[in-house]
Amino acid sequence: MTANTIGLTGLAPSRLPARLTSLQELTKIGSARAGSEGFSQELLTEAEGLLRRSGERMRMSASHTVVALAGGTGSGKSSLFNALAGANFSPAGVTRPTTKHSHACVWGMEGAAPLLDWLGVQRRHRYARASALDEGEASLTGLLLLDLPDHDSVVTGSAALVDRLVKMADMLVWVLDPLKYADASVHRRYLVPLAGHASVTTVVLNQVDTLSPDQAADCEADLRRLLDAEGLAETQVLVTSATAGTGLNELRRALADAVAVRRAAAERISADIDAMLERFAVYAGSSVPGWLPPASAEPALAGAPAAAAYRQPGPALAPASARPPWDLDDGEQSEGNGRVGAADWQPWQTSAAPTQPASSARPPWEDATQDGNGVSKVTEDPAVYVPAEPVGALTAAFAKAAGAAAATETLNGVRERTAASYIGWPPARIAARLRGEAPAPKLAAGDPGHAGQAQRSDIDNAINVFASEVGGSLPEPWSRTVRATARARADEAQAALGRAVAQGLPSRDKVTGWWRLIALAQWLLVALTLVGLIWIVLILASGGSGGAHKSSLISDTSLAPWLGVMVVALLLLGWLISSWCQNMVVLAADREREQAVHDILARIAVVTHNLVVVPVGRELSDYERYRTELAAARDR
Repeated sequence: MTANTIGLTGLAPSRLPARLTSLQELTKIGSARAGSEGFSQELLTEAEGLLRRSGERMRMSASHTVVALAGGTGSGKSSLFNALAGANFSPAGVTRPTTKHSHACVWGMEGAAPLLDWLGVQRRHRYARASALDEGEASLTGLLLLDLPDHDSVVTGSAALVDRLVKMADMLVWVLDPLKYADASVHRRYLVPLAGHASVTTVVLNQVDTLSPDQAADCEADLRRLLDAEGLAETQVLVTSATAGTGLNELRRALADAVAVRRAAAERISADIDAMLERFAVYAGSSVPGWLPPASAEPALAGAPAAAAYRQPGPALAPASARPPWDLDDGEQSEGNGRVGAADWQPWQTSAAPTQPASSARPPWEDATQDGNGVSKVTEDPAVYVPAEPVGALTAAFAKAAGAAAATETLNGVRERTAASYIGWPPARIAARLRGEAPAPKLAAGDPGHAGQAQRSDIDNAINVFASEVGGSLPEPWSRTVRATARARADEAQAALGRAVAQGLPSRDKVTGWWRLIALAQWLLVALTLVGLIWIVLILASGGSGGAHKSSLISDTSLAPWLGVMVVALLLLGWLISSWCQNMVVLAADREREQAVHDILARIAVVTHNLVVVPVGRELSDYERYRTELAAARDR
């Protein structure tokens, strides 16, 4: 039977592999943001351990249900194990611990060996119920019953062994005795953390043969009251006596029911996932303000529980008494275990080294699906996760910091002064020079020095406002990571904005072709005007000395008035042409300035997009993906 076939026999329901995949994604996202101000490293380590254990269990036999009998010294746990097994397999004691190793009794041994190896049960402590004497116990076929060492044992290594196997068992049966059923250490360290594991947890009040019926009823009622107050109202309570046989049939029936449905392993993993998700939920809040998810978005995230229900651990591990043993770091209990710690774990690893390269390996629970195919992800622009309004405000702030308005406002004057040397009326320019009005120096509009450098303080302020608006309402560490991501490339923004302004301005050497034609026409008019004036001077100088019998173009005084009119007309025409061309230059300069403003803002928008919006979008994309994966992991 292959691992895939095993996974499909009932161990992994359709949603469990998807939930584990979502939990793996949550762990990956959190690992990139771990630290004293980020995700708890303790939480991430425990999540990695859960993923590894779940993958390993899902590769094991789905036809067996691992039930662990756990309890303290003198609770009668081993006696109860022997009574259920029908033989004295596990030594029993009253005042001191006698169970130093885990013992296992299997109803139906076929396929159980790998599971027993995984549990670490020594071969000499494995027992099989497969003889003719076992007729009548067919309903228990598939049961793998473990007798664990006493959790309060002083024997070296016993506590670590109990803690490891408590994590790995599909179903837990806690055996309590009338004297210590209310022991605070048992309830606080073991039972309270199982509040979400009611379907795979049973509490047994053993040794009731030492009590009167009334005393047994009072103890049962008080135990029920304690469990209800601790959030274990749905946990089943049975009253038994291993020596008198009281309640053994009810316990066998409970075990048979768990074996029959073959869902204990999946329900245990699901309950562990639920408990883990409650701790991950404190890092998820509302969606990004102003962001509208696409129509095909994942189901909305269910409301996260109050943060007060979870105390975020710091870098150091919490005291042992404050945490259930099975939630401890695997490295803390690797002694005598022989397994690698969580620090060496990779999601696709099983208890054995992977046989394929990491690039082609998959999480082990994917082998429990029929096709094993993951969900393909469409690549998208991370900027879509950033609301448009803050992006527009940041672009405008960057344009202001870069001095885009000041740079474009000078374009009209620059272009008009440049054009004046071509289309201006030469006599007017000469007159201005004679009056001492020297022309203003040309401004190099395309010179980066003219555009100037963006103000770093304005850039920092704009980024801070943007980060606060986009990520200020997000829970930690997301608000901090959004702010850090937005500022990550602020050093590059100053020079990039300066280049954007300089490159968006038109070239300083730009000369329109019709300017040269107008200049040629203007100088032609000047030449004609000079010819007319010289002609008039020659006529006036001759004074009509040629006499009546002789007339020429330079002696005919009657031409002087007409030449004067021509000169005036030429001067007026030149002035009119200059004025008309100047108006055309102003209109063209306005259009050029508008185009320059458009180009500069477009370039600044590119700078804003590449240096700030895209990095922040990636962070917000991870945040929304975190919320989506959390919702998917919660979907049972």
